[in-house]
Amino acid sequence: MKVIKKIAFIGLFMVLGLFCIERARAQEQEGDKPYKQMLVEVEGKLRTGDFTGAIAKLDDIIAQYPDAAEVLYAKALLYGQARNYDEAISLTEKALGIDTANMLYLNYLVELQKSKGDVAGAISVIDRTMALYPENAALYREKMLLLHASKQSDEALKIYEAAVARFGASDTLDVMKAEMLVDLDRRKEAEDLLLPHVRNNAGLRQVYSTLGFIYMERNAAKQAIQILEKGLKNTKDPLLYLDLADAYTAGKKGKQAFGALRHAFESTDVNYMDKHRVMFTLLRGNSGFDLEQVQELANILVLKHPRIADSHVAKGDVLWRRGNLQEARSLFLTAVGINRGHVDAWRMLMNVEMALNEVDHAVNHGLEALEANPNNPLLLYFTGLAYMVKDDTENARKLMETALDNSGEENTYLQSLIYAGLGDLYHKLELAAVSDVAYEEAIKLDSTNVTAMNNYAYYLAERNENLELAEKLSRQSNELEPGSATFQDTYAWVLFKQENYKDALTWIEKAVRGSTPSAVLYEHYGDILFKSGNNKEAVKQWEKALAMSDGSDVNVETLKSKIATKSYVE
Repeated sequence: MKVIKKIAFIGLFMVLGLFCIERARAQEQEGDKPYKQMLVEVEGKLRTGDFTGAIAKLDDIIAQYPDAAEVLYAKALLYGQARNYDEAISLTEKALGIDTANMLYLNYLVELQKSKGDVAGAISVIDRTMALYPENAALYREKMLLLHASKQSDEALKIYEAAVARFGASDTLDVMKAEMLVDLDRRKEAEDLLLPHVRNNAGLRQVYSTLGFIYMERNAAKQAIQILEKGLKNTKDPLLYLDLADAYTAGKKGKQAFGALRHAFESTDVNYMDKHRVMFTLLRGNSGFDLEQVQELANILVLKHPRIADSHVAKGDVLWRRGNLQEARSLFLTAVGINRGHVDAWRMLMNVEMALNEVDHAVNHGLEALEANPNNPLLLYFTGLAYMVKDDTENARKLMETALDNSGEENTYLQSLIYAGLGDLYHKLELAAVSDVAYEEAIKLDSTNVTAMNNYAYYLAERNENLELAEKLSRQSNELEPGSATFQDTYAWVLFKQENYKDALTWIEKAVRGSTPSAVLYEHYGDILFKSGNNKEAVKQWEKALAMSDGSDVNVETLKSKIATKSYVE
């Protein structure tokens, strides 16, 4: 289990628009500026979400006071937040034209260039800044990172040597060099560089986490555990618990690994985003921890970070997987109450409500979600799905087709999901040819979309059409998801339609053993038994199907006819 990854390059952290203006006001020199009240008005517009009005008011100030560098900077911050990096860079340069040596402006200009992806531009700004502030050691470190990130590692190592010559050796510089050496696959050099700091009981966490990473890559879990435990003792930095969890897991010490994660989650000194990355990894599975343990960590996450929507989503996700649907629903409701823009929380809320057969609630929440997130293709799809479950095919079609129209910028996984949903819907509308095209597009976009494969195969079998393709698709879906009784039933049914009754019987019995059988499954079982020569047992299965037929998709009259005649009826 990898719960955390090394990050050698930190991008731009965008401040909220409201605080942009507060920072601009902080730039004022002693004595009130003549435009102080106008800045207050800008704050007011930002508080109400009026970004356009705030920009217009800043333009008014700049028109009257063209030398107000801090106002130009405030406007640059807003454009940067909106990811209009070119305009933000232009405004910051104008501010620097007035206040040439302002470190705040220079630093922001570096961050803008990094966010734009122009590493060469960022390095150029750092060189300008180093000329103004030659004794600023942080500038050397930043240039090292940028050079290394742009594959100029030899130049970065030269900057390291220059920094040591000017400022002296330090554990911070050595950690940076060591991380570059690790990336260059020169791990022994990195280890030799850091070990003296360990012997001197360094107080910098990264010394130990980098060494721990080196030992883990070497499959030396015992060494990694020893170095990280020493790091915890020397630094008291709880972030090392996350590295320790990896090391304990690699050393097959599951109890200690979980204990380390619990310590990290309980600590207020571990950043929420680090915890969230761990939780995301755990929820993806294959972590070695069971759902009860993941539940405990999710409980801590909500307790320590109750105002963050993702905390409630994570806990709700675990509860959902454990079958506690009502509790999960409550947590998803809390999450969307905190953040109406949380698309995944809305999706999970609708999903769990459909699982609870509360389809009207799912539809209403879908429409509410779309008010907050207009034209979001994922929300359009799930709201359309809720309408389809409700048998409102008109609204289902409108929303799903709109989801497809808005999915051009999305990943192929979501596009495949939408096409598969349209395949189901068009089948429901008895538009077989269009349904087939939708399924084919879904599978073309995502060759692992087992639901599209299964449903397409089943409906082909029902129509006795293209059974060779149906067999291929159904077989593939079972290979990709071997434990699904639904997929096993489909494969049995396709084989039945191909008159391969021997193999059909094998697969339908797998499906019956691996699930709580439905009326459809029992009817299929009876049909296959009859064609296999076991008439008496076939009738028993048809009788079971009839007993469960209320609300199912079986044709009750056909089923009764099978039982009455003790024979298979098409």
